[in-house]
Amino acid sequence: MMRRSRTSSRMAAAAAFCLALAAFPVGGRADGPADTSASGRFFAVAGSGASVTPVSEDTVIARTLARSRRLQSLTTDVEIAEHRLASAGKPENPEIRVSNVTRRSYDDDFDELRAALRVRIPDLGELTRDREKARTDLRETELEKIRYEQDLTARVRRDFADVIAADRLAEIAETKVSLLDRRIGMIENLLSTGDRSVVYYMKARSMRAEALNELARAGQKRSAARRHLAQRTGLAADTSFQESPVPPPVPADFDWAVAVAVRNRPEVALVRQEIVLARKERDVERFRLLPQLNYIQFSYHREKTRPMDWGEVSAGFDIPLFDWNIGDIKAVNLAVRKREARIDGVFESIAEEVQAAYELYRDLRLDWENFSKASDSHSREAGDVIRAAPGYDTVRSDELLELELDVIDARRELAVKRRDLDYALSELLFAMGADSLPQAP
Repeated sequence: MMRRSRTSSRMAAAAAFCLALAAFPVGGRADGPADTSASGRFFAVAGSGASVTPVSEDTVIARTLARSRRLQSLTTDVEIAEHRLASAGKPENPEIRVSNVTRRSYDDDFDELRAALRVRIPDLGELTRDREKARTDLRETELEKIRYEQDLTARVRRDFADVIAADRLAEIAETKVSLLDRRIGMIENLLSTGDRSVVYYMKARSMRAEALNELARAGQKRSAARRHLAQRTGLAADTSFQESPVPPPVPADFDWAVAVAVRNRPEVALVRQEIVLARKERDVERFRLLPQLNYIQFSYHREKTRPMDWGEVSAGFDIPLFDWNIGDIKAVNLAVRKREARIDGVFESIAEEVQAAYELYRDLRLDWENFSKASDSHSREAGDVIRAAPGYDTVRSDELLELELDVIDARRELAVKRRDLDYALSELLFAMGADSLPQAP
């Protein structure tokens, strides 16, 4: 008689538990229908913001870049370098010379006057070298600006991932505390019927205390993450954000990613420009072994006392008699070889950075994908078991709730893995110098 009473109470508790779970779909949310997909079941993000339209990651990045004072300063530096390049490599303005203008000439009504136009002739290769030097300065300024912008973008991506993960983890922690509260109530009922011991009850209370601690910490991290992102973007701290799509998988071969990085990274353009400048400087030093025209002058002489006016052309030459410039020529030859070898080092460095970021991304992408599939399958199976529980008199209601807690823990683990994957994506994009992940060939 006692066994029949206990069996009936278990079946009634299990049935009541299944009805209660209708308000909390397995892996879903309590305020709407459950999503049957893995992304809907484990990645439902509820921002606490009051904004109607969720803000996307691209919008957050654009606002951050527009607000960055450092980036604005670097952009101005690039504009300055562009203007200097436009003025570089041009010959000096000619010089007008007037002589024999004295007080005596004024008193005698300018009886004699000489005027001349003097043009300085630049050294051979000098103008081209100056132009390439200004272009090199521009490339250096562009490098600093572009890499800072890409680094800032990567940091914003990580901040955005922190907010999405913090929102999700806080929601999961709150759901877990709610389930543990109900579990304690069920265990109290089972304790009164003798189906559970007081030790089991104390363990349940300890689990709830730990969950409350996790909930408090999750709320604190959520506030900190939102506050930090709000400082970067100027958005309100309670803004609702739209989660980015899951990053796509990439093939095992990373050579295509290195090729993209070589095209995008400004370091490559700078080193190539430095090679051009070094060769121009070498040409200038070699040309100094040749006699070079220094200036040319066109003058006109007029005398009032005599009907004799004449024009004159004069020129000056630099003759390399004493300084053969051998040391400078050897120095620039070494500089050219050094910069030509440096580009191989830049390619090697970029390839190492891309490889490390690429392998980390592939590993975390595979980890997220496999865990997502396993969690999706476990969630469906748990739902089937819970729905079929009233037909089994051996299943206790608190055991069913423990099954739901397993699903909650899987959601939490998957949220952390997604955040780590977004971190890895930001590092890979920074290494490739890209705004988004290109399509692999």
